[in-house]
Amino acid sequence: MASHELKVSGRSETGKAAAKRLRRSGLIPAVAYGHKEEPVKIVVNAKELRDLLAHHAGHGLLTLKYDDATPDLPVIIKSLEKNHVKHTVNAVDFLRVSMDEEVTITVPIMLEGEPVGVKIDGGVLVQAMHELQVSALPANLPEQITVDVSELIFNGAPIHVREITLPAGVKAITDGDESIAVVNAPTVEEVEEPVASEEGVEGEAAEGEEGGDGTSGGGKEE
Repeated sequence: MASHELKVSGRSETGKAAAKRLRRSGLIPAVAYGHKEEPVKIVVNAKELRDLLAHHAGHGLLTLKYDDATPDLPVIIKSLEKNHVKHTVNAVDFLRVSMDEEVTITVPIMLEGEPVGVKIDGGVLVQAMHELQVSALPANLPEQITVDVSELIFNGAPIHVREITLPAGVKAITDGDESIAVVNAPTVEEVEEPVASEEGVEGEAAEGEEGGDGTSGGGKEE
């Protein structure tokens, strides 16, 4: 799988005030840790990170390229601290990886094709699983897993994790019996029959008790 690159610079300032200053200048504070080495504090360009996430979602192997003589650093994105109001990233945690050691990550599942059960029988495609946990060497880490659903039939068996074909060198960690997608019958909304109110029932009963001449009780007037 291809490795994407992200330019970074070292940083010495820490703390909330410093982080705010960096974000105002278009930079995002980050840290790279793991592999029994000291964490490294860095900054990344906010626009470059945003473009990376927009096109590749940040999954798979990533190479951090310093703006000085510091050696490139192979990493994966471990976590993103997001501002959900502004839809921006406040901070990033990178995890160092060794190219000869397997890494476990979670990647998105993308469905491909139009199921027979939808095209011919009018069923509804339901995606039961949207992410898959996989393990692979960093160079083999996929950005996503594509699953062909074109053979799914109406009300038939679902596609299970154990049935999908993974890229070379990639193995699934998620339980193989988990369902990924299925074609179900369309949901039909039930229309409830109108129910007579108690007042209506009592009114009908009262009318039934009236005599043929409209008087109640069935007695004759004298």
